[in-house]
Amino acid sequence: MIYWEHFQKTADRRYFMEKEEIRREFWERLKTAEKVLIGIGKEWDTGSGKSRDEVKAAAESLKKVTGGKDCYVITTLSGDALDALEPFAGHMAAPLDVSLTEEQWDAYMKWLSFTLNRNTLLLELGEDFSHPSLIRFPFEKTAMLNQKAFLFRVNQKFCQIPETLKGKAVSVPEDSAAFAAGLLEEQG
Repeated sequence: MIYWEHFQKTADRRYFMEKEEIRREFWERLKTAEKVLIGIGKEWDTGSGKSRDEVKAAAESLKKVTGGKDCYVITTLSGDALDALEPFAGHMAAPLDVSLTEEQWDAYMKWLSFTLNRNTLLLELGEDFSHPSLIRFPFEKTAMLNQKAFLFRVNQKFCQIPETLKGKAVSVPEDSAAFAAGLLEEQG
């Protein structure tokens, strides 16, 4: 399936990729990544139509697929949806949740500092513009500044990539939880 409908309205067709090509690029980038930074946004929120089981299944799939990699998760989720991300407990920061401690934030910032000049896969899943300063903009900045970083932005509605990230990012116009859940099946 070609994502023609999504890109028809964009002036720059250089981001036009087939689904299989996107998947192939993802697996290649994951294989060579030393660090994997995962941003999980509102598309995974149980208040936005996702069940807790769907979110948990997607998180478990993501954890298995990235197993053995040095991963960290930052999320704008809280409450029940945050609880479903338990496979990443200990390597996760949730700045909008009341349970976030200063130590957790410091651990995230320290981990992030070690991504410089490292092969880093940035996987942004379902983040919108509610809190762009927590995931969306920092991921773009990291991809732009770190020559060894690559961004996959997976989102049904907001998967646009700025021109400044040409060649450093891929836009994936899909439901991000379904994308994550499907990775385990693809890995076989």
